[in-house]
Amino acid sequence: MHILVATPYPPVLHLHGGGVRMFHNIRILAQQHSVHLLSFVENEEERECFKPMEAFCESVGIVKRVPDFGPHWFSLAPFMAWEFRTPAMHKAVDDVIRIHKINVVQCEYLQMAQYKRAGIFSILTIHETYSANAYDTFQKTVDAIEKLRMFSRWMSMLNYEISMCNAFDRVVTMTDEDAAYLRSYAHSANIRAIPIGIDTKEFQPPTDAAREHPIQIVFVGNFRHTPNVEAAEFLVEEIAPFFPQIEFVIAGPYLPATLPRPLNAVFPGYIADTRSLFHSPNAIVAAPLFSGTGQRVKLLEAFAMGIPVVTTSLAAAGFPAVNRKHAVIANNATEFRAAVAELVASPDLRSRLGREARHMIMERFTWETIGQQFLDLVDQR
Repeated sequence: MHILVATPYPPVLHLHGGGVRMFHNIRILAQQHSVHLLSFVENEEERECFKPMEAFCESVGIVKRVPDFGPHWFSLAPFMAWEFRTPAMHKAVDDVIRIHKINVVQCEYLQMAQYKRAGIFSILTIHETYSANAYDTFQKTVDAIEKLRMFSRWMSMLNYEISMCNAFDRVVTMTDEDAAYLRSYAHSANIRAIPIGIDTKEFQPPTDAAREHPIQIVFVGNFRHTPNVEAAEFLVEEIAPFFPQIEFVIAGPYLPATLPRPLNAVFPGYIADTRSLFHSPNAIVAAPLFSGTGQRVKLLEAFAMGIPVVTTSLAAAGFPAVNRKHAVIANNATEFRAAVAELVASPDLRSRLGREARHMIMERFTWETIGQQFLDLVDQR
């Protein structure tokens, strides 16, 4: 079977959570089918990221993204759809379908849904529910004029997201929570949740862990994503000042210049291999995420490596994580500070959380467990 996978970003490892998901999805499909990849890039440097995909894919096409920032006053489509709408990608999709006799078109992220083609079996992967995020922003907005604008944005996003879900033959979310949300609106859509998996051989507890290594509080994220910016601000403003003896490591690309930089925090930027940050058992991953949807790969990696985690109920969505068994759940600054203090003081608690979290991943989130679900999507048409 010939499958076209269309992606808005490079489907690569060690860059962002969506890239990890797309990389392994393509790798698994390619074991039994001919996969053809079309992806946007923002710059020439990103073209180098695609070399690993050439080992899996029968063809790899790259299109330079030239965003359309026009006003489009009379369009009902949200801005993000126009941002990823280019004649070059439309032509590339049509050419691949014609040349390779494509049987399945799989569009990754809502912004790529516009590249669905009539008459071809279609799959839409919703990495996060954008309309739910837009509603959350609307609810938090105070200024009356801005709130009206956020209401319009929410309605536009909801209409587009639901109409696209209803148009595709299959819709995949990362979490049961996102699937239930979409089903409540898209009544005719075939929606299922398939979580992100992980290579548990690559991500496993370090064998050379040294207990004498200083305790560090670690957060990793791509700071183009607003929830990650909010989390970093929360850590440096609400948590780090209360633990001056503890080093906070806030890693990831595109860190805002406006972010405060307390003396006990370091900002190493992009880390190609996040495993280097996890000095088990004395690293503690803190993920104070209070917005956004989908499954958090940062938690998936920490759990797999047996690293103790303190996070929010929202961030733990997609994992069957039990408070104080697999992670410590804290939903405000007071709870977060108490959780950090307890984890810093208790090596036994850190070790126990790490062991249980690793066990959860081994049972539920290996690619060997999840991979067949990707294949079933295209085989059970």
